[in-house]
Amino acid sequence: MSMPTRYRILERLRENPGAVVSGGELAAELGVSRTAVWKQIAALQQEGYQIEPAANKGYCLYEQPVFSAYEVERRLKTDILGKNICFLDTVDSTNLYAKKIAAEGAENGTVVIAKEQTSGRGRLSRPFVSPPGTGVYLTILLRPEISVADLNLVTLLSALAAADAIEELSGVRPGIKWTNDLFLGGRKICGILTECSVEGESGLVSYAVVGIGMNLLHNPEDFPPELREIAASVKMQTGVSVDPADYAASLLDHFEKYFYRQHFPENRASFLEQYRHDLFFLGQKVQVCGLRESYPAIALDVDDSGCLLVRREDGSIAALNSGEISIRF
Repeated sequence: MSMPTRYRILERLRENPGAVVSGGELAAELGVSRTAVWKQIAALQQEGYQIEPAANKGYCLYEQPVFSAYEVERRLKTDILGKNICFLDTVDSTNLYAKKIAAEGAENGTVVIAKEQTSGRGRLSRPFVSPPGTGVYLTILLRPEISVADLNLVTLLSALAAADAIEELSGVRPGIKWTNDLFLGGRKICGILTECSVEGESGLVSYAVVGIGMNLLHNPEDFPPELREIAASVKMQTGVSVDPADYAASLLDHFEKYFYRQHFPENRASFLEQYRHDLFFLGQKVQVCGLRESYPAIALDVDDSGCLLVRREDGSIAALNSGEISIRF
């Protein structure tokens, strides 16, 4: 597939950042009119690129981070994930959007990315605050040949991929709270929600959507008051402003590594070893918050199916495959 004209212009300007490139030269090189060049420059400016016209001379690009489908695509190293990207300025929920297009036949590996969610959701339908310009709200659509029993492991795998991406780009590795939250400095920076559609007769997963919401650039005031002591961003906790396009591409690369290149679920032993290493509360007291009961326990380990093993006060061992744990008393 040939590159759209506006991105060919962009890449030509990128060859000489901060320098003026003649509009006539661009028109001649691309075989279009100068008016066409002007229109494409305007489209790039609309996307957020800082391109300044120089009267009767041409155009000058001043590089700054731009979060767009093109910027994610040009960074991708994947073979499967992200070959089709649905990039949205705003959406109610990337998971809801992904389930809608999955039902309409969207292909395996399609990725939905939004700059803002108006109704972002976490587990148990809890709201996930998703303001514009601060985070990356991304859902991966999979059509895997796996059973429902393996879905819990997909969530664990996703947490590892997100942690890998943040470590790669910030130099700091987040810790993981079973099953689906990433923490830095004692505060939550990421939530993951895996949902699926199951074939009734076979019990196999028809499709799964994996939503990963990452707080990258939030300042404290970007969170509602009730979350300011609980949630944070990578920038707040590390001082590093991670480029959202860099993060999205890195996340997809690491997810593809675990899910496809290392052949999920056959690779469960290797990625579970890393997952256990990243759990920051093993050996500590937690509060198990199930649908039917709540009780204190000691977090022990994660078994090969992704269940959290805890020891109750009476000494018995429970394997949790659902519910919540609290590490705050």
